[in-house]
Amino acid sequence: MKDRTRRTDLRNRSQLTPGLTLLLATTSGVSVANLYYAQPLLPNIARNFHTSSSKVAFVMTASQIGYALGLLFLLPLGDLMRRKPLIISAVFTGSAALALISLAKNLFLFEVISLIIGLSSVVAQIVVPLAADLSPPGQSGKTVGTVMSGLLLGILLARTFAGIIADALGISAVFLIGAGIMAIMGLILVTMLPDVEAKRPDETINSILASTVRIFIQHRTLQLRGLYGMMSFVAFTMLWTSLSFYLAGPRFHYSPRTIGLFGLFGVAGALAARLTGNATDKGKARFATGLGGSLVVLGFLELHRFGSNLWFLAIGIVVLDGAVQAVHISNQSIIYKVVPSARSRINSSYMTMYFIGGGIGSALAGYAWQRGGWGATTFIGATSGALIVVVWLMDRVSMKPISTDPKRPS
Repeated sequence: MKDRTRRTDLRNRSQLTPGLTLLLATTSGVSVANLYYAQPLLPNIARNFHTSSSKVAFVMTASQIGYALGLLFLLPLGDLMRRKPLIISAVFTGSAALALISLAKNLFLFEVISLIIGLSSVVAQIVVPLAADLSPPGQSGKTVGTVMSGLLLGILLARTFAGIIADALGISAVFLIGAGIMAIMGLILVTMLPDVEAKRPDETINSILASTVRIFIQHRTLQLRGLYGMMSFVAFTMLWTSLSFYLAGPRFHYSPRTIGLFGLFGVAGALAARLTGNATDKGKARFATGLGGSLVVLGFLELHRFGSNLWFLAIGIVVLDGAVQAVHISNQSIIYKVVPSARSRINSSYMTMYFIGGGIGSALAGYAWQRGGWGATTFIGATSGALIVVVWLMDRVSMKPISTDPKRPS
C-alpha cells in the first residue's frame, strides 16, 4: 500500500504546472467567496426581513455551520475517491444554491440555503490538500501559500463584489451573478482539472470518517494546530461581521458598496499567505504562529482605540488579515506533514475546528454588537488573539522541535 501511494504521489506531482496552480487557487477563491457575499449586506438583509442585527448575523453562522459539516463529512472523501468528480459536483451544487437563495422570501429560508451554500463551498478545502499532493518535495508550503492566497482573495473580494453589485442591481443580483460564476468555473474544471487517482480507494466511507477522528485523537500536533486555527478564525469573523454593522451605523452611514470596498484593505493578507508559506518551508512555522497571534491582539487594540479614524481602521484591517493568515498557513504547513497519505482527512479535522471558530465568531459578533457595539466586539477579538499567544507561550516553554509524531506538540 505504501509503495502504491508513493508511486501515485510521484505521478500526481508531475502534473503540477503554474497554470494548474493558478486554476486551483482560482477554484478555491471563487468557491469560498460564496460564504461571504452576504457579509457586507447584513444591515440591508436585516431591513428587508424586518429583523435585528443579532438575528441576521445567524446568516453567517448558518453558512459556517454548513461549511463545518462539509469539512467533517465531505472533505475526508478526498482520500477515498477521485477528487475531480467530488470538486465538480460541489461546484455545481453551489451554483444551484446561490440561484435559489436569490429567491428566498423570509429569513429562515435564507438561512437554510446559506447552510447548503456553506456545505458546497467545502470544495475550497478539497483543493488545498490536492495542491499539496501535486507539489514537488520541499515546495508544499509555497504551493499551499499560493492556493491559500487565492482563497483569501476570494474571501476579501467577495465583500467588495457583493457591495458594488448590491448597490447597482440589488441583493438578489449578487447571488445570481455568483451562481453564474460557479457554473462557468464548473465547466472549466470539467475540461482542465486532472483526474488524479484516489489515495485510498480500498477503504469505505465509514472507515475513512472513523480514521479522520482517530488521526485527530492520536496526534497532539493536529489538536494544537486546530486550537490555534479556531481562535484565529473567531477573531477574523468577529472583525468582518461587526465591521458591516459599524460602517453602516450612525458614525459612518456607509452603503453596501462602500462597506464592500473595505475588503480591499485585507488583500494584504494574501501577501502574508505567500510570505508565510515561504517562511514555513524554511522552518519558521512556530515563529509565524506566535507573531500572528500577537498581531491579532495589537490589531484589535488599535481598532478599539482608534477605529473611528478611517486611516487607523484601514491599518487595523490590514494587520488583522495578515496576522490570521500567518497563523493559518503555519498551521497547514505543519499538519500536512503529520500523515502525508491522509491529507484530506487531516485537513477535514483541522478545518472543522477552524470553521467552528468561524461560527462562534459570527454568533458572538451579532450578540456583542447588540450589547456593547464596537467596543465589545473588538475586546472579544483581542481576547481570542491573546489566547493564541498564551497557548503558544505555554508550548514554547517546552522548546521541543516541531514533530509529526503522535502526542508530540508543535
